[in-house]
Amino acid sequence: MQSLSKIESFFQKEKMKSVFPEYEPREEQLSMAKEIAKSLSSNEFLIVEAGTGVGKSLSYLIPAVLHARETGKKVVISTETIALQSQLIQKDIPIVSRILGEPVRAEIALGSSNYVCKRKLNNVINEGSFGLEMMDKLKEFYEWEKRTSTGIKSEYKGFASGEFWSKITREPDNCLGRRCPNFSFSYYFLEKEKWKNAEILIVNHHLLAANIAGEYKLLPEFQNLIIDEAHNFPEILGRSFSKSTSYEDINQLITSIIGNTKKSGVIEKIQSPSLRTKLDKSVRKAETLNFDYFQKLLSELPIIFQEKRIESKLKIDGGDLENELFNIVSILEEYKVTFNKDTDDEIEKENQLEIEMLYSRISAQEEIIKNFRSSDLKKFVKWVSPKEEDSKLPFNKIHIQPLHSDEILVENLFPKMESIIFTSATLASEKNSFGFFLREIGNPSTNELVLKSPFDYKNNSIIYLPKNLKDPTSDNDGYHEDLCKLIPILVELTKGNSFVLFTSNKSLKTVYEGIKAEVPYEIFSQVELGAEKAKEKFLETNNSILFGVSTFWQGIDIKGERLQSVIITRIPFQPPNEPVLEAKIEEIKNNKGNPFGEIQLPRAILTMKQGFGRLIRSKSDQGIVSILDPRIQSKSYGKQILSSLPNSKIVYSFQELKSSFEKMKAPKY
Repeated sequence: MQSLSKIESFFQKEKMKSVFPEYEPREEQLSMAKEIAKSLSSNEFLIVEAGTGVGKSLSYLIPAVLHARETGKKVVISTETIALQSQLIQKDIPIVSRILGEPVRAEIALGSSNYVCKRKLNNVINEGSFGLEMMDKLKEFYEWEKRTSTGIKSEYKGFASGEFWSKITREPDNCLGRRCPNFSFSYYFLEKEKWKNAEILIVNHHLLAANIAGEYKLLPEFQNLIIDEAHNFPEILGRSFSKSTSYEDINQLITSIIGNTKKSGVIEKIQSPSLRTKLDKSVRKAETLNFDYFQKLLSELPIIFQEKRIESKLKIDGGDLENELFNIVSILEEYKVTFNKDTDDEIEKENQLEIEMLYSRISAQEEIIKNFRSSDLKKFVKWVSPKEEDSKLPFNKIHIQPLHSDEILVENLFPKMESIIFTSATLASEKNSFGFFLREIGNPSTNELVLKSPFDYKNNSIIYLPKNLKDPTSDNDGYHEDLCKLIPILVELTKGNSFVLFTSNKSLKTVYEGIKAEVPYEIFSQVELGAEKAKEKFLETNNSILFGVSTFWQGIDIKGERLQSVIITRIPFQPPNEPVLEAKIEEIKNNKGNPFGEIQLPRAILTMKQGFGRLIRSKSDQGIVSILDPRIQSKSYGKQILSSLPNSKIVYSFQELKSSFEKMKAPKY
């Protein structure tokens, strides 16, 4: 068991300062580290809300490394954002290594699609299927591929099209594994060997969720887990268990078998005449049934909709399409039996792999179609979304997802773990209560800890609540007119250096078009540029403004004068017609509960706390958070939202805001 005095010794000011000159002692940081050490040693679950500035990364890394060394058991750390993963491996782990006096064996694990597959790359080059846009870029890419030791997609800084990456990165069902001549040099499999030997393995929530969904076959064995940025993990887990398909998805697989004018299908490679005849007949039938299935689905839906939840059994077919897909799978399985797995012939290996890949993918499609027809509506959410943009036919996409991700955790994760630490700056949704988050993860038995931020919000942050704004729920046009009048005044006060956060792309576009000609500072829109490019441009350009949606409410860390104002245009309530939320609301109502209080408001509070958290990222940061939604003042829940935010000075008039901001920014003598 880790000695708490040993943990304290590592956080001594003198020791920390010797390896980490910027270190400032924080009582909250030590409290968190000791509680995590206790949970790891005692095989307990723990929830920790650690406000901005606590320094939670070191609080969990030091006890995690000590636990790994004392027990010989790996500790997995899961984060949501790439930024935090990079910070952990590039900045925090080296600091911990210096504090402990020896290197920490830490690795980042990514999903397999992040790694170049040498076999696929060679095939693309030999076939000449790399695309015209890559013709002049191949030499630069090849030079990087020879130098890289990891083959990780994000490490390549040159140009490569999305289509090119999709052709050359690893796919789980398009891999020869040990039969591949490149196996000993495979970037992915070499990285997996490193993962096995790591004391600390850093993953993201999507890979952790995929590991659970994939029956723990993606990552090395572990029993101790730290989930940072845990506030979104239940939702990410649920999405990882969702399945979807479309007419195009199924038709593409059918075309892979029978071929088209551009390319012959795999049926040509099957030697047995009887199997070829059976397969051709079944595939032709499936082709017709696929069209009929999505045609009938279209006839049962409204003409115009965004996403439509399916609330009763559809009369599409009696299982005809899924049965025919199953027949195709059976024929392919019959053919697979004839494979010579020990062949050294590379062409034969590729042919076998192509059949196995089709077998796997058609099996998956058959299962989705079957579950969409027959699954229990009380346990699963089914919905339909409009046709894909590049689709030539008006057919919809179908989706199915478990209603409760908490059941996945309780049944598939918790029994396998000795200890789990959930942490984030935002987990408590009301008066230090973890009630909402606990319900989201299945109410396990946990210890709890709330640590306030050590930052001086009262003197360094101002909350501005303007009066007489239009209510977005009753006068949307008037509300946007008010935003277009007020936002230019607010960004002028801070000379740009502002985030303006929206809850929808449509609202962002409306305000962007309404003010871009009036504001003397550059505005970078996430909708126009994408999240990464918008952030990059904002950081490169002095006195600029960033317009963002969901991405910029959380996980963005910009310190100092570059960000002095966060403008929240609307309380971030999730749209109640989002299919999974809609189903949960209905279930709560059926159980005589209050869905607004139990799920909608807590989620909005956590997102508001995240949005506010963009402003103060260091002890010296100062600025304004403006909330331009009048419901924060007019509705009873407004007080609940405000009480969850850091204790800042609140002002209601622009004159008072201007005076308070100038006073706050004035030099202190």
